[in-house]
Amino acid sequence: MRTYILALTKYGIAGIVIAYTLVAFFLLLKNQDRDIEMRRALSSAELVLMLAFQILSYFTLFVALDNVRYILLCLAHTVVFLGVNLLYQNTFRHAHMPLFNNMCMLISAGIIILSRLDITRALKQFVMVCAGFVIAFALPFFRKKFYLLKKPGYIYAVLGVGALSIVMLLGATTLGANITYTIFGLTFQPSEFVKILYLLFLASTLRNVQDLKELAVITAFAAAHVLVLIGSKDLGSGLIFYMVFIFMAYMALDEWIILAGGFGAMALASVVLYHFFSHIQQRVQAFLDPWSLIDSIGYQITQALFAIGAGGPFGAGLGQGQPDKIPFVESDFIFAAVCEEFGIIIGICVVLLCVNCFMHMLSLSMTFADRFYRLLAFGSAVVYGFQAFLTLGGQTKFIPLTGVTLPLVSYGGSSILSTLILFTGIETMYMLRADKIEQRKRLERRRLAGSSRYSSNRQYRRQMPDLPDSRRTGGDRSDYRRYDAVSRRRYGD
Repeated sequence: MRTYILALTKYGIAGIVIAYTLVAFFLLLKNQDRDIEMRRALSSAELVLMLAFQILSYFTLFVALDNVRYILLCLAHTVVFLGVNLLYQNTFRHAHMPLFNNMCMLISAGIIILSRLDITRALKQFVMVCAGFVIAFALPFFRKKFYLLKKPGYIYAVLGVGALSIVMLLGATTLGANITYTIFGLTFQPSEFVKILYLLFLASTLRNVQDLKELAVITAFAAAHVLVLIGSKDLGSGLIFYMVFIFMAYMALDEWIILAGGFGAMALASVVLYHFFSHIQQRVQAFLDPWSLIDSIGYQITQALFAIGAGGPFGAGLGQGQPDKIPFVESDFIFAAVCEEFGIIIGICVVLLCVNCFMHMLSLSMTFADRFYRLLAFGSAVVYGFQAFLTLGGQTKFIPLTGVTLPLVSYGGSSILSTLILFTGIETMYMLRADKIEQRKRLERRRLAGSSRYSSNRQYRRQMPDLPDSRRTGGDRSDYRRYDAVSRRRYGD
């Protein structure tokens, strides 16, 4: 009986994930559709499919490994994710639920495969996800103050370089790189959080850049981040920081020379760093011919390729494979574990969901009129998309390994928290834009109803409470223009 259950559930899990992926891309195509009820229905379908995926996966693990903790984790996982989803969409009616659902689906896949590999680590990851959800709920309540993030400018860069420098000098060494720091027994990776400061720095400075002199100063501060990361031997993060600067600078100035010069400098730097760092040489050798080095530096990538191939289309089944044979599988090779246990079909769906998230983020960034919000959302999309590309490309031998995690899926508290903040930041800016559109529509309806309605100064103040006192002066068209200017600064549209 157990054999039949395990054989059937893997097909059921694959069908659920395929259905979710199709709905996710249909929602992406309908992103600008005015049929709100249809989009809400499809978002609800995503939620149902995600919960079905969780329940069936944990049931499979319970049958395969006979551990009651999987049932308990299933209950906690399902209740928390259902509650968070319903509470989020009812608390923030302007939330962009397709992106939020995709985020939860990828987190779910990561926690489930982690529970298969090491349930203790899965529980730790689940706790960090719950902490991230608290941030996801708290941040949107401060959205009317988001315009304050534009002001610090270079202070972000000073804080970021300072934090990275402390880790370079005093941080713990992990696999030859100084990337972690421990405070009060809590170990975290500061570069994950410095990404957020770095994005704020670039968005707040590039939004007003006028000439090459200003760009040169911004470039110097951006280069300081990359050089400190190289000094820490955290080359994967350094590459992400570099690419984010190149694309955000291009976005701000719309000059192709930035992309051409950026990629040319990257090619030159790659050659120099290859001769300077021995572990880069080893990774390139393992990428070019891992089979001849299978007993040494090629062992990790060959085991990952074996795992991906062994799973087949529908996988060996949860609890039936051997993904634990891959070194550092929880953090560096989680995608290989997904392919072996869930199957290549679900592995492809995970890749497609990462692409779907990236496209949602890019699409939302193009809707912001305020350059700061547009650049910040665009930079967040580049960070997420490029990091996912580096991880998936390294694990499938498309590019050499870089040692970065797969966002939302891999094990790592710092990674999951920083990525949740990035996603929540985009959600918050989307809510700001929706609030602005709603207020402008309401204002236009009042204007069309007749200016006589606002002849009373006191009544005007009551109906437009968001205006500063100095702006609450009357009801003519000039007041509407002043109100519109204030709301543009506040809501970023």
